[in-house]
Amino acid sequence: MKKPIKTIDIIVTMGIMLVSAYLLGAAQAETITEVQTVTEAREVIPDGYIPLHDSIVDMDAVIDFSATEYGLQLYFEDGSGYFWER
Repeated sequence: MKKPIKTIDIIVTMGIMLVSAYLLGAAQAETITEVQTVTEAREVIPDGYIPLHDSIVDMDAVIDFSATEYGLQLYFEDGSGYFWER
């Protein structure tokens, strides 16, 4: 007879603790809504960035390539090309 009563006491105690924790958290929690607007755009340059200027090949503009034992030929959309010697 003592075992079922002890089990019921544990269940009731845990229920009371859960309800108390919920009420305590709901009473102390506030919802803060902050609206931020962007007023200017800044370019972020990572540390160690090395600008290459004219030494960059735009790989999005490459439409074809051919590789030989002497190097790599890249063909661009505008009809020009670039040869990278081995």
